[in-house]
Amino acid sequence: MYRGSEVVIVGGVSMKVQEAALRTLPDIVVATPGRMIDHLRNSMSVHLDELAILILDEADRLLELGFSAEINELVKLCSKKRQTMLFSATMTEKVDELANLSLRKPIRLSDPTAKRPAALTEEVIRIRRMREGNQEAVLLSICSKSFTSRVIVFSGTKKAAHRLKILFGLAGFKAAELHGDLTQAQRMDALELFRKQQVDFLIATDVASRGLDIIGVRTVINFACPRDITNYVHRVGRTARAGKEGYAVTFVTDEDRSLLNSIVKRVGLRVRNRTVAEQSIQKWSEIIEQMEDQVSSILLEEKEEMALRKAEMEVTKAENMIAHRDEIYSRPKRTWFVTEKDKKLAAKALKDASDKRKGSGRSTISAEQADELKMKEKRKREHEKNLPRKKRRKLEAAREMLEEEDDVKGGEKKDREKNGISLVDVAYRRAKAVKAASKAVQAGKIVKKHVKNPKHPTQSRTDEMQELFQDDMSEKRKKRALKGGLKKSSFKSKSR
Repeated sequence: MYRGSEVVIVGGVSMKVQEAALRTLPDIVVATPGRMIDHLRNSMSVHLDELAILILDEADRLLELGFSAEINELVKLCSKKRQTMLFSATMTEKVDELANLSLRKPIRLSDPTAKRPAALTEEVIRIRRMREGNQEAVLLSICSKSFTSRVIVFSGTKKAAHRLKILFGLAGFKAAELHGDLTQAQRMDALELFRKQQVDFLIATDVASRGLDIIGVRTVINFACPRDITNYVHRVGRTARAGKEGYAVTFVTDEDRSLLNSIVKRVGLRVRNRTVAEQSIQKWSEIIEQMEDQVSSILLEEKEEMALRKAEMEVTKAENMIAHRDEIYSRPKRTWFVTEKDKKLAAKALKDASDKRKGSGRSTISAEQADELKMKEKRKREHEKNLPRKKRRKLEAAREMLEEEDDVKGGEKKDREKNGISLVDVAYRRAKAVKAASKAVQAGKIVKKHVKNPKHPTQSRTDEMQELFQDDMSEKRKKRALKGGLKKSSFKSKSR
């Protein structure tokens, strides 16, 4: 058993406490790249000159999150005599690039015979399009009967994770949440509660998909289907560890079928289908509907508390600035390895790259935005179910017409750009304007002025169309005359 000293260096914790711990020269330092660089640049007597081993755990994830500059800077600050190791269950091309930059004569160690754990059972729950609104009811149903303890539930967004935590609490389940909106202290408390089995469910986003080695996790539930095979492998890897049994249950909607097929194809296994009793789903749907008011009130209270907490923090900050003004301004200015100018240039380059992707038609949206759009569509469908039959048919017909218009608009737009607005469009717009004016007069919104001797009597729509057509033809003739008249064709047929 290891008995050396170790220190954890992460953000959200006091710098002074960490600085004092680093000066004791611990044997092992577990740190995030940004906070470690901050100490190396701004804390006195903190260096890596005697570092023996540098380990970059989940190297591909660090590069995905945009820490490539920080990692390169950290490698430069380390001793040249060090040994460097890159760890990850999934290696990408970026990791190979980092290996070439930071390693000398690198050796890859992997187990080619490694397969999925034999004790892991993988299941799928199909969520049909008409049942997407009941997805939360399905989750509560299986958590009340089949998977009751030591369960990690992966959600797509922070808001969805927080909502599930509230629903679990109101339903009488012991649950904790883990996502990016929590402070470092709150995250550590949630993990401790789950480790000590004081809560049965840990509701988390992808921040919990890597690096968590919690003994005895029985089930992983992918409430939100993972975006790719890499995320799926890491999520499922939280259970069935060290030869123990485990379950992995994934919710799959109609939109996620292609992703599921790719997962099955890549992993090379058969996934079981799990069915949930209709009566249980109906029961939990009714319970969730009754809890909606409580959920709304809880979210409102939390919003007010957050606003109050921010106001108190601002007041405390102002008081400290007044009370300790001289001491604060006497401190040396903190430095960073990238200047403000470089930051702005990097941000501009990132923005230009995103604009190019949007222009090429490959723009992407975040998972949170996708989840919000999906929820809106669900609510629309639920609302349409309760409409009368005639209204539902009208809505379907309107949707079909919009789709046809979208298909046709592409060609029409190009023609308009080349030739300007067509004659038919002009006539249609004028007729529409006349019709709108007559309706306004009838409603009393516009007072019609009576002219005694009108120069132009009122015309019918047919006369107006003919007049517009003649004017258009005469304009074309004038343009041809200005160019030099009509060119005589040199072609003469034999019959003539």
